[in-house]
Amino acid sequence: MTIGFNPAVDRVLECPEFHIGGHQKAKQIARLAAGKAANVSRALAQLGADSIATGFVGGDELEFFHEQLMLCGPGRILCRFARVMGQTRENISILDPKRQVETHIRDRGFSVSAEEAGLLAAKIEHELKPGDAAVFSGSLCGGLSDGFFAGLLDRCIALQARVVVDSSGSPLKVAAGKRIWLLKPNLEELRQLVGTEVPNAASAVRDAAGRFLANADEVLVTRGPLGAVLLTKGGCYAARYLGKEMPVRTVGCGDHLLAGYVSEVMAGREVERALTVAVGVATARALSGRMEEFDPEILKGALGAIEVEKI
Repeated sequence: MTIGFNPAVDRVLECPEFHIGGHQKAKQIARLAAGKAANVSRALAQLGADSIATGFVGGDELEFFHEQLMLCGPGRILCRFARVMGQTRENISILDPKRQVETHIRDRGFSVSAEEAGLLAAKIEHELKPGDAAVFSGSLCGGLSDGFFAGLLDRCIALQARVVVDSSGSPLKVAAGKRIWLLKPNLEELRQLVGTEVPNAASAVRDAAGRFLANADEVLVTRGPLGAVLLTKGGCYAARYLGKEMPVRTVGCGDHLLAGYVSEVMAGREVERALTVAVGVATARALSGRMEEFDPEILKGALGAIEVEKI
């Protein structure tokens, strides 16, 4: 199950030599039902894993989300969103193919009522089964408190779900204090969490993130082009892609990495194999031209160029 509190409709525009000011012509190349949780479900489906997609979606965009996500495959996405009165935020990504630069404009999103928050909590409790992975991905929307989020994590833990949290700021701090399966910050979020500078070196990431194994079973820290570091009770691993290709798109790579890792672990794979696939899926997303999915052939090639070492 993926849970997204602050989804988005992503408009992707292509604008050669984009610059601030003036009038420029752009071509829309994609309009996607997105947000971090939706991205995870979409990637899981491509990997053949079934998921339930839940969270909040504005009423006007609900059918759009259903149509897009239910077309993904070969894995199935069952949509169980909580409909809210507000309008789903619409983000804009501007791709400059000549300069190979991306510009991202993010909307703030809606606020939800206490009744709408209660509806989502009830949906999660109804759908979640012991042993399921409950993946909380993205920021909190307006109207939700850290206390509500903490209570929702506690409910999922009580239901014996394997809880995953990929967030930032105070929600990530709340999750770090809970006995969950997987905490997934990126490097900048890890720096904020520990309150100090952490160099982008595998050993430094290991040393900074190790304290969170007191509660979480595993910690997965993404490092951008340098891959990821995975900390478990049994050891720490660093993985990176050794190819030299230039990325086509960086948005959503962390979500794809998380989907790759979760899908492999839930299928019973060893953590080193899961980490290899995770970095491979993120690499395939970065190198794929299509906006709505990664190229499976790129994934096949990337898997042979992933280096994993125990640190």
